[in-house]
Amino acid sequence: MHAFKRRVIFRAGVVVLILILLWAMAIGPEPPARVTISPEELVRAVTIQRASLVDLCLIEHVDPNGHDAQGRTPLLIATSQEDWKTARRLVDADARVDLADKNGFTPLMAAAMRGNLEMFRLFLVRTANLHAEAPTNDGRDLLGMALDGGNPEIIDTVLERLPVAPQWTSSTRRSLTAALQAGKKEQIRLLLGKHSAPPTPEGKKVPFLAYSIASNNSSLFSTLLACGANPNTVLPSQSDKDFLAMLSSKALRSYVEEDRNLTVAMLAAGLGQDDYVSALINAGANRSRLTSRNKMSALDIAAETGHWRAAQILLGGGPSPDRLRLEISLGLQRIALVKNGVPVYRTQCSTGRPGYSTKRGEFVITNKERNHRSTIYHVDMPYFMRLSCLDFGMHAGYVPNYPASHGCIRLPADAARKFFSEIPVGTLVTVQ
Repeated sequence: MHAFKRRVIFRAGVVVLILILLWAMAIGPEPPARVTISPEELVRAVTIQRASLVDLCLIEHVDPNGHDAQGRTPLLIATSQEDWKTARRLVDADARVDLADKNGFTPLMAAAMRGNLEMFRLFLVRTANLHAEAPTNDGRDLLGMALDGGNPEIIDTVLERLPVAPQWTSSTRRSLTAALQAGKKEQIRLLLGKHSAPPTPEGKKVPFLAYSIASNNSSLFSTLLACGANPNTVLPSQSDKDFLAMLSSKALRSYVEEDRNLTVAMLAAGLGQDDYVSALINAGANRSRLTSRNKMSALDIAAETGHWRAAQILLGGGPSPDRLRLEISLGLQRIALVKNGVPVYRTQCSTGRPGYSTKRGEFVITNKERNHRSTIYHVDMPYFMRLSCLDFGMHAGYVPNYPASHGCIRLPADAARKFFSEIPVGTLVTVQ
């Protein structure tokens, strides 16, 4: 009986307690409504650098990828203002680093422009689609901005990520110029490897390598060649005026202006820059390549411009004139074989008669042909030794005591045989 009463009392108490709670809820104040903060407020807070408001937005998990009228996100604004602390907090809050403004400007570009390596790396690892070559609407690109920022590690990082391209841009040309001035060979090599076209100075058509040869800038030439510049670089069809002014040889200048597809090896040969010719050949220059119009080789150009040493190099060798040479006297109609500075053999010769004068100058024997027949005069010219790729040479023939040829140097048969067998291609022949 007592237990029954206790259960009744307990149930009554529970009912009363529930009624009291319901009454308290009915008469108590309503909980405050939750305030919603828009992404635009976060944009504004970052723009005016209101730290407390930024804190509130991030606590409330406001979307960090809103933007202002120019399309700038909070992250882009913070980075542009060099507010690195806020930028890092935004990244931690999942701000997207790839969102660009209406001009195509991204947070990564802003970090590069400010030269902040730590922030640049932070953005870089979170970049989903890096197009390092893509320009903004005003023509700037990531490399140019990195150059403006001046941080060498950022510059190297951008260069490594550039895709291979046929043509140079303003920023890659600017980067190469800076690397050349600073002697940064790895950077030069990297840049040259990114482009199929040869680099030119800003606003110029002629490649750097050709300018280095024409101006005899051995340091620039050696650096470019060592870093991978193409030894078969071709000059443009129309050259810069200042480049043409560097060419002292009128004949060479006419080739550059009038012919097509002249290579830097031809240029060096025509200027008589023997060391450059050797370096280009060693680097892989094609010495048998011909120009488009006149079908001239580097050897032809060296010979016609009177650079016998360059001609020897292009022939693959030749004796030093101190060791072996031929001397021809037009006045005496005599020829001497000189070894080690001493004439060891003399013979009579017959050179060009009036109207067909034999050319004067220094020449090299460029090829020999045992049984040659003239395509002009249709006569046999045994033991023919052509001089400097030209239309004349030495050969066996009728030798009176006076000039009687059409310009060649006729020799007695015994002398022609001796010279043909003993004198190698590349030997210097002086006609005076």
